[in-house]
Amino acid sequence: MQEFQIGDTVQVTGAVMTGNVGTVVSIDEKGGRYLVRVGGVTQNYFTGDELTIFRS
Repeated sequence: MQEFQIGDTVQVTGAVMTGNVGTVVSIDEKGGRYLVRVGGVTQNYFTGDELTIFRS
């Protein structure tokens, strides 16, 4: 499951929030999801298939 680590900068590729760039702030091992914070207060859970490492 560990495709991403806490602190990784990722880009959302899934249906919700597509194109947004954020930071992995938590990993839900049981649920297979990553909590990503976009901006100062917005955050959402995504699966590994919905994220990619952001490269500027």
